[in-house]
Amino acid sequence: MKILYDHQMFSIQKYGGITKYFCELMKNFSPQHQFNLGLIFSENHHLKENKDLLGKFNILPTQNFKGKYYLQSALASMNHYYSRYCISKNNFDLFHPTFYDNYFFNILKKPYIITVHDLIIFKINDPVYKLHPRRLQMENIIKKANRIISISENTKSDIIETFKINPTKIDVVYHGYNKPGIYQKTGEYGKYILFVGQRSHHKNFLTFITAISKLLTREKDIKLICVGYPFNDDEARALLNLKITNQTFARNVDEATLNNLYANALVFVYPSLYEGFGMPILEAFANNCPVCLSNSSCFPEIAGNAGMYFDPYDRESILSSVEKVINDKSFASEKILAGQNRLINFSWEKTGKETMQSYLRTI
Repeated sequence: MKILYDHQMFSIQKYGGITKYFCELMKNFSPQHQFNLGLIFSENHHLKENKDLLGKFNILPTQNFKGKYYLQSALASMNHYYSRYCISKNNFDLFHPTFYDNYFFNILKKPYIITVHDLIIFKINDPVYKLHPRRLQMENIIKKANRIISISENTKSDIIETFKINPTKIDVVYHGYNKPGIYQKTGEYGKYILFVGQRSHHKNFLTFITAISKLLTREKDIKLICVGYPFNDDEARALLNLKITNQTFARNVDEATLNNLYANALVFVYPSLYEGFGMPILEAFANNCPVCLSNSSCFPEIAGNAGMYFDPYDRESILSSVEKVINDKSFASEKILAGQNRLINFSWEKTGKETMQSYLRTI
C-alpha cells in the first residue's frame, strides 16, 4: 500500500502533538507499506529528529533575520503547491491529510481518511471557537471522508453527536508514547508544579493559576514551571495580580528536557476543559510523575485509576487535589505505580498496526 500525507501541519507546527503523531505513524509501519510526505520544507522539530527516516531538513538558520517571516510564508506556499502536485500524480492508494484545509477536494481521485484529534471548536462554548474559520471546512472534510480515525472513545462520541456520522465508519485508535531515558531525581529545578502545552482558553490556565496561587504564596519554595511559549500580556498581568510572578516560569524545551522536567516535578497538572486524548498524561506516567487532571472529556478514559481528578471549574477542587498529591507521598507513589500499569494499554507500535487496519478498511 502507498499512503500520501500532506504538508499542512508540518508547515504550521514547529512542535506539537499532531506532527509527532504522524511521524510516529510513519516510523511504525511495516516495511512493505510505502508512504510519501507532500512537503519540501519544514522547521518541524519531530521531522528533524527523524530526518534519516523521512529525508527532510530545515534550510533556514535558527537565528532570526530581516525577511525571515516572509521567506517562511513563501516556503509554506511552495509546500501547498507541492502537496497538490503529489495528489494530482495519483501515484498512491490512500490520502491522509494532516489537517482540515479542503484544498484537495477538486483534484483527489483516491479515497481519503481523516484523523480527528478533537472537536474543541465545536464543543467549547466560546465566541472565538464559534466564529473559527476552520469550522465549515472541518465539518465538510469529516463528513466526506471515506473513513475516520478517532483518538479516543470520547472523541468518537463527539463526532457522532456533532455530525451524525455512522459509528461503523469510525475507528478508535489510541496514541502511543515515547519511552524516555533514565532520569534521576536531581533536584536541579527545586520543588515545582509542572504545566505542559498551550495556554489557550480551553486549557483553563487562568483558573488553574488562580487556584494554586494560595499554595504558592504560602509555600515560597514551590515554583510553577510552564512548558511552552512566553507568557502573554494577560497571563503576565494575572501572575502579577496573584503575586506569584517570581515563582512562575515559562520554558520552551526539547523532548529530553521535557522528560527531565516530568521526572523531577512534584506533580503534573492538566486542567483542560476539553481534550481529544491528552498525550502529556502518558508522558508523565512514563516519567514516574504523579498526575492531577480534570474529570472531563477523555481524561478518565485515558488516565483510568492513575489520575487524581478535580472539577476544572472549581478552584478549591483543583487546589485540594494538587495539595493531596504534594503532601501525601504514599498516595503519590500509588498513583505513579498505577500510571506505569496504565501504560500497558498504549504504544506507538500498536497505534501503527491499528491505523494500518483502518487504512485497509478504507481502500
